[in-house]
Formats: sequence, structure tokens, C-alpha cells
Amino acid sequence: MPKLKDQNKVEAIHKATIELVTKTGFSGLKMAEVAKKSGVATGTLYVYYKGKEELINDVYVITKKEIAGAIINPEYLKETFYETFKAMWYGYFGFCLKQPEKMLFVEQFIYSGYISETNIETADAYFESLNQFLLEGQKQGNIKEMDVEILKAHLQGSIHEIVKMIVKGHIELRKDGMHTCFTLAWNSIKK
Repeated sequence: MPKLKDQNKVEAIHKATIELVTKTGFSGLKMAEVAKKSGVATGTLYVYYKGKEELINDVYVITKKEIAGAIINPEYLKETFYETFKAMWYGYFGFCLKQPEKMLFVEQFIYSGYISETNIETADAYFESLNQFLLEGQKQGNIKEMDVEILKAHLQGSIHEIVKMIVKGHIELRKDGMHTCFTLAWNSIKK
């Protein structure tokens, strides 16, 4: 029977991987640097992951699951489509603002060719209830009818760009700034 992975070590490895990849990219990532930054022995790292492609894929799937949890939270279910959508939007914006490195990591790898099709499908499955929610919103006449993937890309892209500008110090999010950003997003999709 294979030895179980220590979850604390896995989390440290994932954190180190995200930090290093967002600085160096996939080609610059060295397993020895991941081991050092995460505080695990290089041999242990190779027990957990055969190589950096397997590591990247695992980090990608786990991060996408976290993102799905930030958007699709039972606490966000409200009386109306608008209120639920608003809670979901704020949940994702807050996730990206608090953990921009995870946002950047996923953004960097989704179309890179490093993530296996199986893992992309696994990650996409985490968002199926979001897709159904948006389709239902279209059916009820709350939001514009368009391809759900385009709709999600539109909303995600605007959040990502705003968060990048905040992180880089190009803009400061004032007291009502997040509400303004939400209003722009809502106005762009409402019917």
C-alpha cells in the first residue's frame, strides 16, 4: 500500500509552486527550488510528484476547485438571481484580491498546453452548477443570452484585469470601488 501524502507538505509544495511559477514560468521552474521553498526534501517531492508537469497539473486542479468554492458557495444563495449573482461575483473578486498569485497561476496555465485535457475536464466539472445558474438566469430573462463560456470569460477577464491593476499599484480600490466594479459587470450582462 502506498504511503499517504502529508497534507501540510502538499499545501507547502503547492504554495511554493505557485509562487515560483508566477515568477519564472513553467520552463524556469526547478523541482529542487520547489523542494527548498516548500521545506521538503527533494526526494520527498519526487515521491509526491514524478515531475514538474504532474505537479503543475495537480496544483491547477486543486486551485480551480478552490476558485469554484469561492464562487459557488451555498451561503450565496439568495432570494433573487441578481442577489445570488452579486454574492458570487463578490466571492470571486474577493478570492482574486486576497490570492492574486492563484488567479495568475490559473490564468497562465489554462491555455498553455501543460495542463492535460483530463484535468481541464475535471476542473471544468467544478463549475457545472455555475453554468446551470447562468443558463437559468438567461431562461428567466435576467441576463443576456450568449454562450455561457463567453459570459464567464467576460466576467472573469474584467475581474482579473482590475485585480492586476490593484496589485501592481496602478489603481487603489476606494470604499465604493468594488461596488462600482460589480455594477459595471452587472450592467454589461443584464437584459
